[in-house]
Amino acid sequence: MRAFALPFDDNEVTILGIISAVERAAAAEFCEFLNNQFGALGQKEWFEDVRHYRKSIGDPFTYKNPEDMRFIINEAVQDDSQIWHLIPNMNNAWTTAAIGLRTRLNNFHHGQLKPDLQSLLQIATLFDSIASSSGLGVADWARALKTRIKKILDGTFEKPVELNPPVAIPDVPSDVTDVYNETKKELDKRPPLGSKWQGEKPQRKLTLDRATEDLYEDGLSVSIELGELKEQTITTWLRYFPRGGEVWVDPDGASMAYVKGIARMVGWFGPEPDGDEHEVRGFVVPRDYEFTGSDVRHLESGKLLTSSSVDSVREIIEVLSKHLVQNDRVSITDYGDIFNSVTEGVAKKITRAHKDTWFGGHLPGS
Repeated sequence: MRAFALPFDDNEVTILGIISAVERAAAAEFCEFLNNQFGALGQKEWFEDVRHYRKSIGDPFTYKNPEDMRFIINEAVQDDSQIWHLIPNMNNAWTTAAIGLRTRLNNFHHGQLKPDLQSLLQIATLFDSIASSSGLGVADWARALKTRIKKILDGTFEKPVELNPPVAIPDVPSDVTDVYNETKKELDKRPPLGSKWQGEKPQRKLTLDRATEDLYEDGLSVSIELGELKEQTITTWLRYFPRGGEVWVDPDGASMAYVKGIARMVGWFGPEPDGDEHEVRGFVVPRDYEFTGSDVRHLESGKLLTSSSVDSVREIIEVLSKHLVQNDRVSITDYGDIFNSVTEGVAKKITRAHKDTWFGGHLPGS
């Protein structure tokens, strides 16, 4: 394996490049291993055999070649897998890590994985889990990434004053950069509720009165401008700005207030701009959830949504039950868009939550 790249800071382009490079290196190494295993069995066309089998039973199959990490993982964890018995030390821990990695890689390719050090650390940890047990060299890169990232995050890494020779940033495929650029445009325009405000402070100033649950401008109520949206608007603003006070509103209705001294997006004055009802917006929250059939479980803590949310989640559970089956994985973005992870294709939004109808601390503003 070539000398591997490590981050020196939280540069987004570098992080995206490293994720892409680690994925390609791991896929190539896994593929070489499988080629050798199948070759010894006289099955040199094993990838085509898998393709024909999947299509014969009606499974979707769009992979172009075996050097695709998502293909390798997806095939390895199938009940009727043709490759799982060839992978060393295949067990429940390997399968769990592989499924988690497949989810993150799908998020990455759809522009939903936030390009920060925490995401890179999670990706590296998952690669380490499956590569180490299988004895692959990419595990060394994954472990080096984990060590470097932890030092950057805790402030113990000393960045070289001058890199000589300069460290090359791994290439990022154009399809990946395109989707990330589109996501960033969306976030730069109007961030998720509860997130830091982007851009200049709006000029129109209103006052949110917590006691009267009304909005005022120059001492006069402006609720008439909201019509039937008054209650919904004020409820949302108080959710993210519970003490009330001064709120600044842009001409498009996006509204900001200072929460503990930080300018944050607290809601909309009037209707939120329409978008594609099925579109999944923003970056995925880096946590794993599972639909139990009657609830949502946070896999890391084991907590259930019905006992962890502030508000009732009955409607959310009812909607999810119409689209999911027991043990389906569930993802949510920082916009609150809930969707189930898909192996191929583009994920579609099922429903939406806010910070009080989701696990505490998992969404912006909570």
